[in-house]
Amino acid sequence: MILLLSLMNLQAFGQGQSLDTELTGLTEKLAARIKSAEKKKVAVLDFTDLQGNGNEFGKYLAEQLNLDFVMGEKNFSVLDRANLKSILAEHKLTAKGLVDPDNAKKLGMFAGVDALILGTMVPMNQDVELTAKIITTDTAEIVGAAKCKVKTDDFIKQLMARTNSVETRATESSTGEAPKSADAKIVKTSGDLRIELEPLRIADGSKYLLTMTLTNTSKERSAWAALSTLQNGTLKGSITDAEGYEFISGGNLVSGLAAVYLSYYDGDVLHEVTEIKPGDSTTVTVKFVSSNSSHLATIGACRLQLDIMTVKSFRGGAGAASTYNLTSELTVK
Repeated sequence: MILLLSLMNLQAFGQGQSLDTELTGLTEKLAARIKSAEKKKVAVLDFTDLQGNGNEFGKYLAEQLNLDFVMGEKNFSVLDRANLKSILAEHKLTAKGLVDPDNAKKLGMFAGVDALILGTMVPMNQDVELTAKIITTDTAEIVGAAKCKVKTDDFIKQLMARTNSVETRATESSTGEAPKSADAKIVKTSGDLRIELEPLRIADGSKYLLTMTLTNTSKERSAWAALSTLQNGTLKGSITDAEGYEFISGGNLVSGLAAVYLSYYDGDVLHEVTEIKPGDSTTVTVKFVSSNSSHLATIGACRLQLDIMTVKSFRGGAGAASTYNLTSELTVK
């Protein structure tokens, strides 16, 4: 019965809500305009109001657009959001200041992007109008735009009420030490594999979004990895929230890393993995849906448990796998 409920929730996950549907449409329109403008690498900045002020909803919108770009079919690459924040802080640039052509050009040079996605959100009665512009980093010219309207629900109201500064700068405390960021990464290691975990995000209004970066620290040999699944495609692992509710995922909800079922007949031999070349990284995103259809994702502390299979040598389409049990306490933003 529990397994059937889990599968039903995983199927319902793909149906989406109004916000999710509108954002997907917005992403598709922007992707088409990026392609027609022949841009090769873009960065998505937090959405703001018309005065340039930000809130958690603006951050959520940027995260979702970034994720949709990564998961969709396209002919351009997308700068990882964590790297974008680091570059902005390192060079003392601000999201608000990037409308200045000189600042946009600096970011293009430092991050290797040739276009920025800048968005605004404007409340209109029971809706919020979202507008996104594609701005070149060399001339600050607008080469494309798209907009949509989403219904204002309790989730959106909650995020819009949580204001934050869009001025992303590196600052120091009175002791001269850099303060710890609320978005600090959690780092785990498994052999040559370095695993950086971002704070959890709430996706589609009700699910958890896990983002992690796997880096091969070896400069000489490749690393191979995959997420372990059960026979029905459900990932081995889950997220448990502060109230004890469990959230599960499936291979179809994973981006950036293979998700594989290792059967009894396979022994410990993997035939499908993701290769990470020496010194390279891959960004992995996983969505988790509640096993209890009436319980939604909430802000607070959660516990993650996930099985990652690694292979040291992959030859002839096969390699002996070892399992790393990834566990961590994560905060939901």
